[in-house]
Amino acid sequence: MIKLLRKSKVQRRLMISFLLLAIIPLCTFGFLAYHKSNEAITSKTTTFVNDILRLLGSKIGTEVAKYETFADQIMLNGDIQQALLRYNRLSDLDISNIHKKFEDTVLSDKFWLFATIKTLQILTNHGQVLYDYGYEEFTTEDKQRIFALAKQNKSADIWTTAHTTAGDNILSLARRIPLSYGSGETVGFVIMGIDEELFSQILFGSINMGQGSEQIIMNDAGEILTSNNHLFHSDQDLEANRTLNHLINSRMETGIVTLRAEPYFFLNTHNEVLHWNVISLIPQAYLNMGSVEIRNEMFFIAVICVVVSSLFATFISISISTPLKKLVSGMNQVMRGDLKVEINDKHPDEIGYLSGKFEAMIEEIKLLIERVEQEQAQKRGIELQMLQAQINPHFLFNTLSSLKWTAMLSQADSVSNGLGALAELLRSTIVQKNERITLAEELRNIKNYVVIQQIRYGMSLQVDVQIPEQLLDTQVLKFLLQPIVENSIIHGLSGENMEPRITMTAELNGVVLKIKLSDNGKGMSAEKLQEILQLRDNHSENRLANIGIGNVRERIKLHYGDPYGLEIWSKPDQGTDVIITIPYISTLQEDSADADTNCG
Repeated sequence: MIKLLRKSKVQRRLMISFLLLAIIPLCTFGFLAYHKSNEAITSKTTTFVNDILRLLGSKIGTEVAKYETFADQIMLNGDIQQALLRYNRLSDLDISNIHKKFEDTVLSDKFWLFATIKTLQILTNHGQVLYDYGYEEFTTEDKQRIFALAKQNKSADIWTTAHTTAGDNILSLARRIPLSYGSGETVGFVIMGIDEELFSQILFGSINMGQGSEQIIMNDAGEILTSNNHLFHSDQDLEANRTLNHLINSRMETGIVTLRAEPYFFLNTHNEVLHWNVISLIPQAYLNMGSVEIRNEMFFIAVICVVVSSLFATFISISISTPLKKLVSGMNQVMRGDLKVEINDKHPDEIGYLSGKFEAMIEEIKLLIERVEQEQAQKRGIELQMLQAQINPHFLFNTLSSLKWTAMLSQADSVSNGLGALAELLRSTIVQKNERITLAEELRNIKNYVVIQQIRYGMSLQVDVQIPEQLLDTQVLKFLLQPIVENSIIHGLSGENMEPRITMTAELNGVVLKIKLSDNGKGMSAEKLQEILQLRDNHSENRLANIGIGNVRERIKLHYGDPYGLEIWSKPDQGTDVIITIPYISTLQEDSADADTNCG
């Protein structure tokens, strides 16, 4: 993840991080707020609608009781029952007198009720009209249907919908009139037609559950008796009517239903007395109106936050990227060799700290360059002094050469040879400044050294060199073999009555060269060997270069690495063997590598 982020610039990462930090919490909070508000609205709506429907149920019971009480008075009226029993024997005058008496005794105080009753009929058991009141009549089809339902149902009132001949919707109440004494047989029926519009206004006039909401009363037969806004009347929307009946039959009390492709909040209560279902339908769009407003406000706030976060992220990223770019530009300037860089970032943040350290580093580099220039100037002065000092060595070599020729003219061969060997040895050690020389040159120095030692000690020292000629151009460190030969002469071969001999051999194994020096001297003990191998130099006036064997081994490791070095095998009275291991580096290979480098 970190590697993926490091592929983009800091400014882009800051912008994205600020936007994510602004958008994710806002979206999460907005979603939770919207979801919780919907839940709260649904919960409060359910409670509110339940309370309204309970009040509505009480109001329905009160309103229906008026018509049922009126039907009770008609049903229990003795004159009506007697008239129905002997209807076929009544004359027109008798019927007129019954009408007058009925209106005076029963209807005289009920004229306020007739504001909602459009028609009232009292029928015999065979459907003959005993009394007919009202300004509108049932359609023939509805009258026959209602009469048939009343005859079939003998235990309860029949509430159903019907139409008048004028096309108005009415709510019909039909009741059987049983004989009040005797067997209780049916003697007739009373049928009322109630103005459905006025009935709806009385029930729902004070109820408003929001725009597009609907309150519906349905009977057990699945008919919509009345409703608030008449949005789903039975004969206008059969599909909606079937859906509502399905919900009632499935005993669903509350939930979300879809009617006419629009979601509604559905709540149903059942009136156990009337066996009516009181249904409330509230559009989800209305319920969610507050949530939608909250959502829109949250969206507006989110847009503002994103814009503010973008501006803030831009300012923050610029405050980081601009000094970084300035710092990178200064680094590029230094890479081009221009050290006159001034960043001047004095701010106390991390970038200001880096800029200060970078400027301090530039100042340190300037000081180092000045120091190097001073050292170079001093070096040139020392070289001049060394050039002037070369007069003394040359004077010494010229003097030694003159003495050598004087000795030769005097036929002092040993003195002549010694002076020549000393001159060559001094030339190799003093004049030649190279750290590495060829194996042949090292052997020549040893030869000169042995000549001098023979004059000094008067020994007949023999040095037997058995090294193949093809290995003589091998590069070796100066004074690689001389300290070993010197150590053999001083510690191993002095004071012995024998012919001292040092044998040198060399063996090439791949890229590894092994040089072996063996003497036939008195050898040494382990303690003496350990003393010789100490890293400290043996500062003695008897030594040519004051380089000990331990330093030879250390020089080999420093120049060539740990795999290379020096080994000594020695025992008392058995001589000493010294084996030097170095990499094989031919002078020809070195010259070829230098030529390739110069060409490149």
